[in-house]
Amino acid sequence: MGQEFVVNTPNGVIVRDSPNGKKVGKLFNGTKLTVEKKLAAFSVTDNGKIIDGNWVKVKIDPSNFEFNEDLNSSYDLDKLYLFDGFITSLEDYLNEKELIISKYSALKNYYLAKDYNVFALKGDFFGDGIQDDLFRMIDENGSVRIIILNHQQDGSKIYGLGGLKDPFSINDYDFGVLSKVPKGTTLWSNYDDDFRELKDVPKNELVKLNYDAIYVHNAEACGGGYIFWKNNKWNWLQQE
Repeated sequence: MGQEFVVNTPNGVIVRDSPNGKKVGKLFNGTKLTVEKKLAAFSVTDNGKIIDGNWVKVKIDPSNFEFNEDLNSSYDLDKLYLFDGFITSLEDYLNEKELIISKYSALKNYYLAKDYNVFALKGDFFGDGIQDDLFRMIDENGSVRIIILNHQQDGSKIYGLGGLKDPFSINDYDFGVLSKVPKGTTLWSNYDDDFRELKDVPKNELVKLNYDAIYVHNAEACGGGYIFWKNNKWNWLQQE
């Protein structure tokens, strides 16, 4: 059956078609995966630090997978590999996140929505250069909420999305896809009375931040959007 792990590095992890082979794509931070087989030992240098590990054969959920658009050849979803130095066992990952949550009494009646493929993210969502924590949680009413801990030099502030007071009138954040959008990414709405491509969007409607944003989407329902903090409030750009 394999063992469940989670990508635990801010920039995600590269997935290949064989150990040290062609890049097939990337798994985002916070994404679950199953390790089916451990293979050859391997090490990499990351920011001057040597990280030891192994190549592993994995099984993934394609919904939170960024495919390599430059890949000319076909690939087999049953034959995917990555370096395991940037993944953490699901058990250890859960313990790490629950320890963080336990420090906030306001969240005592909330619990992690750990059945989702992605239920926790890290990113700088407020532009102060400090990594924040984002959790997908179930509140006391059973609603699926997005909780963001804005970590600051002098403590943390809690923001919540979902429920009756959601700024976008979304009660449940029951989206199949939840991911961090890296800083510098162009954010835009692909729907305005009708579908439109990026090249057709006026420049004054494009948003480019020097900090991270959030992306949610339901592939089956063709609905979702970018969520980002700007002008002291949460903003939404529709993505159909």
